[in-house]
Order: sequence, then structure tokens, then C-alpha cells
Amino acid sequence: MNNQISLPTSNTSTPETQICTSRPLSPEQMTQYHQEGFVIVPKFFDIEEIEPVQRALEDNPDLGGAWTIRKNHNDVNTFQVSMWTELDNALLGVIPRMARMVDASSTLLGEECYHWHSKIIKKQPGKGVLEWHQDYDHWYNDGCLFPQLVTCMIAITTNNQQNGCLKILKKSHLMGRINHIIVEKMQNGIEPSRLAEILARFEVVHCEMNPGDALFFHANTIHSSQPNKSNSPRILMYSTYNAASNEPFILKGQEHHVYQKLIKLPDSIIQDGGYDSVLENHKFHMPESKENPGLGIFYRHFEQ
Repeated sequence: MNNQISLPTSNTSTPETQICTSRPLSPEQMTQYHQEGFVIVPKFFDIEEIEPVQRALEDNPDLGGAWTIRKNHNDVNTFQVSMWTELDNALLGVIPRMARMVDASSTLLGEECYHWHSKIIKKQPGKGVLEWHQDYDHWYNDGCLFPQLVTCMIAITTNNQQNGCLKILKKSHLMGRINHIIVEKMQNGIEPSRLAEILARFEVVHCEMNPGDALFFHANTIHSSQPNKSNSPRILMYSTYNAASNEPFILKGQEHHVYQKLIKLPDSIIQDGGYDSVLENHKFHMPESKENPGLGIFYRHFEQ
């Protein structure tokens, strides 16, 4: 399966190996990531680069049926998610290949990275509880031996405490992987008695962000969020990268997680208009149904 499609742009004469970001992480930002398990990079994307995504999501609120809705028994945990692994020529397939994304992730991982998956998450007003958890709990069960994955979370809309911004436990990645259990009949979360001790020892950071800001966080960093108490949806885009040496050993049903070399694109690709569309013909993993059986594996992260 070849999901890395090279775009025809004015930069095609430049060898991919020579494409480097014009927005590298600073030494201070890299140090913070390794010491604290996360780093927020203000204005990682210009607002002009984010606006096409904002408009497309406003014009297509149902996302062509690609939303999967996750909720628990009392409907408080409801949020919408749509995921993809194939990086096509739509803008959502272009962003994860931009040099600033790939170079930052490779630098933080200390080696070549490849695209694990990306997703859009929309938290509607009054909805969206996310229990305290580590992402590596899921990827460990997918067969990744090491927590050598990094996630870049891009703010599409304003993220603040009122609309349920992500909360991080500073330095929690240093504990390593923690066992998770099913909580609230829906999500994987940390066992309550252990979580109480963790919350007493680690600082909670509210990751308030403006559109275009980015948050990089470690696979073992504990995070959560509260309901959206505003009158507007809170929208984020996530792209996760795995270290090339950390390909999962469990391959059955995980063809989408096999290592594939990333074809890096210039940081100017959005400004140059080097994409076919924003959402049209983008290859989302559609919700599981009778017509699309077996796709629930893509959303296991949200079901547990």
C-alpha cells in the first residue's frame, strides 16, 4: 500500500532530501519537550494556513459522513472524530508531510519518523470529557515495543479552559507506561487510586492555544480534557508520528501502521496552493457499518 503521493508543485525540481523546514524547533523547545513531556509552539502555522481548514469544516459540518461519534451512557463524553492514515493530495493529507511537521517530529524522536495516523476532533458545546490517559497504552497494544511516538496537535479553533482545552500532567512521561482500565463505560483511563496519587504529585498545565499554535507531546504524557462550556465547537487536528525503528510487530489488521517513507513537502506548500482541495476526495477512514465492516480498529483509541 503506497499512501505517500508526491504533489506536482513548483518545487518538484528540489530533491526531497534537500527540503528542510524554515521553522525548526529551538534548542529551548526541544529541551522542554524532553524534560516536561510536551512543548507548545506558538504560531507554528500562520492563520492564513489554517483558514482553509476552518472554512471547509464550517461549510461541511457533517464531513461527508466521516465523523464517528463517541459517547458514554450519560452522553457527557460525546465528541466527534475522523481519522486517516493515507496522505493524499487534499490539504489534510498534505499538512502531515510538511517539512515543519516532519522535521520537528524526527528531531524529537531522534531518528527518521513516519506517519502513524492523523485525525480531526470536534468537541461540541456541552460535550467532550476525555479521561486522564496515556496514548502509548493503545500503541503498546498495537505492538509498538517503545514509546517512540510523538503527536503534534494543531489548534484549528481557539482552545481555552472554557471550551475544554487539553490538560497535560507536566513531566508525567517520566513514569513510563501505566496500566489502564475501562472508565466511564467507554474510555481507557488510569485506575482511580493510582491517578489520585499522580494528580497530587504532578502539575496540571492547561494548554490554551490560538488557531495555528501547535502542541507536541510524548506518547507517555498523561492528558485529559473537560467539557466544552462555550457556545461554539472546539476543533483540533492531530498528527502522530512513529519512529522508523518502532514499527509494530503485530501486523494483522494493521497494514495502515506499516512503515512507509514520508515524502516531505516544503513549508510553503499551502501558501503556494500546492494541494487539490481541503476535504474533497480526502480518504478518511469511514465509520464502521454493515457496508464497511472491520474499520472499528481505527477508532479503538476512543472506544476503550
